[in-house]
Amino acid sequence: MQKKTLIINGVVRTVIADAKTSLADVLRKQEGLTGTKVGCNKGECGTCSVIMNGKVVRSCITKIKKIPDNSTVITIEGVGSEDNLHPLQLSWMIHGAAQCGFCTPGFIMSSIALLEENINPTREEIRDWFQKHRNVCRCTGYIPLVDAVMDAARLMRGDVTKEELWFQLKEGDSMLGTEMIRPSALAKVTGTWEFGADLGEKMPDNTLHIKLVQATVSHANIISIDTSEAEKMPGVFKVITWKDVPGTNRINGLAFPTNKGNGLERPI
Repeated sequence: MQKKTLIINGVVRTVIADAKTSLADVLRKQEGLTGTKVGCNKGECGTCSVIMNGKVVRSCITKIKKIPDNSTVITIEGVGSEDNLHPLQLSWMIHGAAQCGFCTPGFIMSSIALLEENINPTREEIRDWFQKHRNVCRCTGYIPLVDAVMDAARLMRGDVTKEELWFQLKEGDSMLGTEMIRPSALAKVTGTWEFGADLGEKMPDNTLHIKLVQATVSHANIISIDTSEAEKMPGVFKVITWKDVPGTNRINGLAFPTNKGNGLERPI
């Protein structure tokens, strides 16, 4: 075990952890800062990016034993609040750059470090920066992300005001087909939007965990399911099958005209 003093979002914290514990685990499990997400857990996706001693680091592969004592760490929670957003957070909302939102904290932290080095980057320099720091997004196609950094830089340089950037819906107009800000955007850019793994870190002791078990063949008609052996295994509280789920069980994650139902006893 190692004892380290870290200055996390301006607060001095004493951390005691195994030498091989990652900074991401310290932030999420010990400090409760679940705004820092963990995707691949191998340093390849940039989701866990934070700023340590002024540099972007991937916290999932940054081990406690490698962190100098009294290091400063900034996470998404230390960037801006809901009523005092950082220009990057504001621009991220305006451009719809937070879609599923899982990669958003890492991208914003990486972008903050970029703009601290270069307040007037080109689009190519922004993309090169994301590639260098392995920030990956599977939702946006990157164009909204680059747009967001470009406009945040304009805002920080004083070339444009917040009011000029912010979308305003004219009285009497419909929001359909417009660039209206997504309702979930604010929580996603501030790191307060919680995913399943985030909620899992906050569950009380002895909380039950669900493990999904799938068939070992790709295409088959399931004739019967025998759960007797599984129910005897240590730690198993209950085995749940289709019999325990009310409704038709005809569930499809996508909406098509040919869908017959969404699990309820009625048409869609």
